[in-house]
Amino acid sequence: MKHTMNHIWSLVLVVLFGVGQFALTSCSDSDSGGGAPEITGVRTTDPAQADSLFTKASAGSKIVIVGKNLGGAQYIYINGQQVSFNSTLNTDHSIIVNIPSELNGFKLTAFDQGTAENPYLDEIRVVTSHGTATYAFKVTAPGPSISRTQCRYPRSAGDVLAIYGKNLVDIERAYITDMTPEEIAEAGEIGGTKVDATVSTVVMDHHLNSNSTAYETDSELALDIPTLSFTTGSLVLECAGGTVYAPFSLYLQAPTILEGAQGLSTDMPVLGETVTIRGTEFIQVDAVKYGDVTLTEDQFTVADTEDEISFVFTQKPSRGSEPTLTVVTGGGEATVPFFNYTTLLTDFDDTVVSEDWGGGPKVEKKTADGVTPPYTSDGIYAHWKIENERTQWWGTQLNFIHDWGDDKFYLPEYDVIPADASADDVYLAMEIYNNNSDYNLVETYAAYLRYMMQPLGGGENDWNNQYDAPDNWIDYDANICHFKELRLADINGEAPLGKWYRHVISLSHFACYAGKTYGEIKALGLQRIRIMQINPGALPGSVDFGMDNVRIVYIKK
Repeated sequence: MKHTMNHIWSLVLVVLFGVGQFALTSCSDSDSGGGAPEITGVRTTDPAQADSLFTKASAGSKIVIVGKNLGGAQYIYINGQQVSFNSTLNTDHSIIVNIPSELNGFKLTAFDQGTAENPYLDEIRVVTSHGTATYAFKVTAPGPSISRTQCRYPRSAGDVLAIYGKNLVDIERAYITDMTPEEIAEAGEIGGTKVDATVSTVVMDHHLNSNSTAYETDSELALDIPTLSFTTGSLVLECAGGTVYAPFSLYLQAPTILEGAQGLSTDMPVLGETVTIRGTEFIQVDAVKYGDVTLTEDQFTVADTEDEISFVFTQKPSRGSEPTLTVVTGGGEATVPFFNYTTLLTDFDDTVVSEDWGGGPKVEKKTADGVTPPYTSDGIYAHWKIENERTQWWGTQLNFIHDWGDDKFYLPEYDVIPADASADDVYLAMEIYNNNSDYNLVETYAAYLRYMMQPLGGGENDWNNQYDAPDNWIDYDANICHFKELRLADINGEAPLGKWYRHVISLSHFACYAGKTYGEIKALGLQRIRIMQINPGALPGSVDFGMDNVRIVYIKK
């Protein structure tokens, strides 16, 4: 009996040992695959794109390394730099990895090749307990862009074309095609006759952007113009981070003015204000014309970069003249809307009835010389000059309606602002001269402007009609406040001091207009505008600024 029991226990031990070996073998197969590791591709974490593999991605991306026998990964290197990964998400067939951003210290091979002992290579390397696998992979710089090109005209083979832009690095191919940018955009691909060109780097300034949120590269390249069988087309740069193209010609072409706020600093300046025009091909500029006014070469300045023109606005166009500005060059003309009187709601001269209830800003008329400091506005303007105001919820204000008989403002017609334009692109605009107000200068200064736009039939105190700049309320005693944007900001979010400029507020800021088209906004109408200076905080300060040419404008993004 004893012998029998011993025999039974022996059989049990054999079975248990076999089961244990099977379990160990199964676990080993899961973790290591029983063979050398291999990387077969890289994909995104989106299951719907599991079959889409790629060989490059930008810094900061999340990727999935796929392959065979990848279990038991010990180290992962990208560009020769060790990166962290979650081992619990490491299977035999995949590893999920976050590529670090440059802000976290990750180096791109476009700007840093490492050292001889530790070179930065365009590859992924996975080190496991049972071998190492590598895979050719590029971590790219941000997407490239071309801002302008420059070379004398006429151009010939062998001439050097200067190319300026952002992130023009890791260039894989440069060429000129006979397809124009318009033809490329319509076709959705770059075809035509392609002639390869040689490029070299002249300047590559890699730095944090102005917001310190990402790295960017100011780039200047030199391209040797090849022999071409055509005279116009496009310059194309295929970079690891993307493909960009720009117009190209052997002969002088018509100028272009950029769209929206990038092309024209303001659409309705005051006298003495500097107007800036940005575009391309500002070469052999003969004149700048607006309305019935023509500026000659001694009245404007063309930048050496040939992409900017500036002039001081000293003469208004006549009412009824063409509301456009035109740049005339040896290659042609470019025209944009400018000084359209139909967009004007008030210039404070004689076009509104003020309904302020006392304590409003002083409406002043400049002296005849037009240069009395600090303002040089023409005609009459609103002057907000307030000192030591605090704990004030109902402060200095402008509160006005139109006075053309039916008590409403006439908004621009659809030939000026398209009916389908979004409220995001339609703005309440005005020229501002900020004479060192404490706005934006003192972090704890809580003063701001409250804007109200009342549609026809709307209640005057309806909060849906109002927009305040703060994005949170204030600890009044501690003078703690925060604002979504600079007070009196322009469309680029800046608020300069000591000069006239255009301040804008999108109509999407007003709930009564938000989400609507301009056609719907025009149907709702505009009966009243109120602009009120408020300082609910306990800290007093000084406000001193001029305001003129209040209007409704369309600025296409």
